[in-house]
Amino acid sequence: MLKAAHALVAGAFVLITSSGAAASAAAAPAGVAAPATHRAPPSAHVTGDAWVRYPGDLEYPYRRFVVDAHGGPWKIVNNRMVMGDAHGTVRFDHYAPDEPGGPSVDHWGSIKVDYLMTGGPIAVVSGLRQDADIPANQKRATLTFYMSPLGHRYDRMGFSWGVVDARCQQMGTGPAPFSPASASPDGRWLKGYTVKEAPLPIPTGDVEPPAGPPDCSFADESGK
Repeated sequence: MLKAAHALVAGAFVLITSSGAAASAAAAPAGVAAPATHRAPPSAHVTGDAWVRYPGDLEYPYRRFVVDAHGGPWKIVNNRMVMGDAHGTVRFDHYAPDEPGGPSVDHWGSIKVDYLMTGGPIAVVSGLRQDADIPANQKRATLTFYMSPLGHRYDRMGFSWGVVDARCQQMGTGPAPFSPASASPDGRWLKGYTVKEAPLPIPTGDVEPPAGPPDCSFADESGK
């Protein structure tokens, strides 16, 4: 008889049947849960550098995002799924004047990446903003990168502030890629974004779902 195994589908736990789980259950002593088994997660990444035109700022629309993110969406620790198994950095630049009517200058910020999910030419990246003055309930940021089959001048990306409610973002909740790639303010095109897809590392066996999400202060993650 096949044993039901937990798997993550469309962001929620459901029961599926797994012959591999049945074999593990047969070997386990009576009354003892079969241990979860999982392969080392395949490597996914999104890298690149592009200027985009942010539609929420008609006067100063130029934004630049430099991404170097590697890993996966989750890992298994002591038979429990733990969200976030990625590393890397996203750096972003808001090119605008310090004062109305003044010259536009760079305003850089950064995000420490801890989550990455890919599917086809799309990557969703999440991490904690490193801005010193960012409100606690806006520290987590999520971004979506789209690598266009038409070429990098048609790439797109989206980010979880501006036209998106930045409060209480969670891993994997990336917005639509609403900002199209653009030449820089001085007319140069950068290399665009490259997404390397990897299959989701679906575990088998008795795996506990993730613990509840953070309380939106992210106090327990501030030192990571």
